[in-house]
Amino acid sequence: MSPAPVLADLGTWWTWPALSPSQWGLAALAGLCCGVSKAGLAGLGLMTVLLMAEIFPGKLSSGVVLPLLITADLLAAFLYRQEILWPRLRALFWPVLLGIAVGWAVLRHLPDAAFKPLIGALILIMLGLHLLRGRAPRWSTSLAAAPAFTWFGGLLTGVSTMVANAAGPIATIYLLILGLPKREFVATMAWLFLLVNLLKLPFSLQLGLINPASLSLNLLLVPFLLLGLALGRAAVLRLPQKPFQNAALALAALAALRLLLFA
Repeated sequence: MSPAPVLADLGTWWTWPALSPSQWGLAALAGLCCGVSKAGLAGLGLMTVLLMAEIFPGKLSSGVVLPLLITADLLAAFLYRQEILWPRLRALFWPVLLGIAVGWAVLRHLPDAAFKPLIGALILIMLGLHLLRGRAPRWSTSLAAAPAFTWFGGLLTGVSTMVANAAGPIATIYLLILGLPKREFVATMAWLFLLVNLLKLPFSLQLGLINPASLSLNLLLVPFLLLGLALGRAAVLRLPQKPFQNAALALAALAALRLLLFA
C-alpha cells in the first residue's frame, strides 16, 4: 500500500487525484459498498468508512466519505420515496441533531479512535435489545412506543455518525426493534440518513473536512456508487422478510466487532 495521501495530494476540480492503483481499487470498492448499503443493507456501510480509512489518514477520510454518502442518500431516498414513514422521522429529528452536536464537540477535542470501541459496545447493546424482543414481545412493544427509547436511538445515531460514520448498525437495530416491514424499513433508513448526513454537513465544513479536492474524488466514484445501488436494490427486493432481517443483524454485529477489536 502506498503512503496515505494528504489533503493537497487529492488534486483540484481540474486535476486527477494522486492515488496509487491499489488506493484507486479500495476507493472504487468503497463506492460500491456505499451504494449497496444505501439500498437497504445498512450494516455494509461501515465497509465504506473502513476502506476510506485505509487510504486517507484520520479525520480526512470522514470528509471524503460524507459527500459520497449524501449522493447515495439522495438516490436511495428517491428510489424508496413511496414507503417513507414521516412520523418516525419527525420523532427522530431533535434527538439526532443533538447527537450530531455532541459528536462535533467530541471531534474538536478528542481523537475519534478513542470512541470507536464504545460505539461498538453500544451496537451490541442494541443488538441485545433486539434479541430480547422475540422473548418478551409485550416488553418490546412498550419499549418501541416509549419516547425515551426514541431519544436513546436518535442520540446514539447522531453521535456515532459524527464521530465514526458508524450510525448504520445502530439505526438498523433501532428500526428493527420498532418492527418495521422490509420496504418501510429500507425507505425510513434511506430518508433518515439523508437527514442525518445533511445535518452533519455544516459541522464537517466547519472542521475543514470537505473541500473541492475531496469532492473531485467523490465525482469519480459516482459510477461505482450507482452500480452498488442497483445491486443492493435487486438483493433487497428478492430477499424475504426474515432472511433480510437476519442479514441486516449479522452485518450490524460484524460492524460492532470490527469497531471493538480493530479500532
